[in-house]
Amino acid sequence: MALSALFALGACGAMLFVAGVLHVPINALTAALAALLAVVWARHSCLAPQKPARRECLAHIITLIPLAILLFTAATHPLEDYDGRAFWMFKAKAIAHDHAVDGPFFHGEEADAPRNDYPLLLPLDSATIMLLTNSLDDRAARFIYLAIFIAFVFTIAEQLGGWWAALLAWIPMFAVAPEGGALSGYADIALAAFVGGAFFELIRAKNPLRFGAWVTFVLLTKREGTPIALLLLIAGVFVFRRGAVIVFPGIAFIALAIWKSRIPGGDEENLFALLPTLPSRLDRLPGAIVGFARHLVTPMWGLFWIAVLIALVYKRRELALPAFIIGGAFAIDLIAYTVTTWVQIDLINSSADRLLMHVVAPALYAMQRSTLKT
Repeated sequence: MALSALFALGACGAMLFVAGVLHVPINALTAALAALLAVVWARHSCLAPQKPARRECLAHIITLIPLAILLFTAATHPLEDYDGRAFWMFKAKAIAHDHAVDGPFFHGEEADAPRNDYPLLLPLDSATIMLLTNSLDDRAARFIYLAIFIAFVFTIAEQLGGWWAALLAWIPMFAVAPEGGALSGYADIALAAFVGGAFFELIRAKNPLRFGAWVTFVLLTKREGTPIALLLLIAGVFVFRRGAVIVFPGIAFIALAIWKSRIPGGDEENLFALLPTLPSRLDRLPGAIVGFARHLVTPMWGLFWIAVLIALVYKRRELALPAFIIGGAFAIDLIAYTVTTWVQIDLINSSADRLLMHVVAPALYAMQRSTLKT
């Protein structure tokens, strides 16, 4: 059920994005149709929950405590984080107002559009709420972000067990962080949830098209989703050994490229364009490693990542797949920190904790498997 909800949210945004690139108007009718198709697709395509080995009532109670507090807070406090108000929700309002993903707003004709070329899956989901309620007020749309976190927590409960869901619900970086947490309008939790969906498909190795759909959601959620999607596709080709894994991501990549070609670029540096400078910047790599490693133990994470690394070493043969995903994501982060033209430590301190969120599902899987008796 929870995994289906995540899939439906991803599918709705992805379908609306492709429709928008094809110049189909994004209005109440198309939004309702996309939402309906996404729900039907999700109900008939998602993985079944794993059967729990034992009753976990206490774990569920512990899980519900922070979720209830978050729901109350979201209902009584407005969206306050800068990125949520200035980027993600602003784009949603522009799409709902202009009925297009490349309308006047994205050409600077209505307002300043910072981060202009950020992917639009979440703004399209938020715009769907605005269109269906006939209001640009973001008070209802903001619950999309909290709903994703709640669905992600219960997905972990379905796939790994109640105690692992409780652990996720209580990680401060997810529950209380002002930038990137469940009460903010950042897209990091959504990216983590979609990476989790793709990862569980890899573990089960049953449906390459469905796996490709999850990778598509990863690709269309954040700029960081592009290299992670590539990492997942490499693993998917190895696991499934079928070309079907690239069908949906291929369509999404083409649509994303077409969309970006129609609008002015964003106001952030293009790290992909900086990759050729890596050999000349290798002297910055030690600083990137040390700075990033410090964020493996912070108040927002506690000893979580230390436990994950111990688990990966303890059962290294059994956990090759999560090790590849986690290690690959860490390598991508270190490369980005090495080639950036920003002050390196400032970029690390402002983003490392959020980047760690993206691979928390493989990390929880690694910890769960390490506790099982061999």
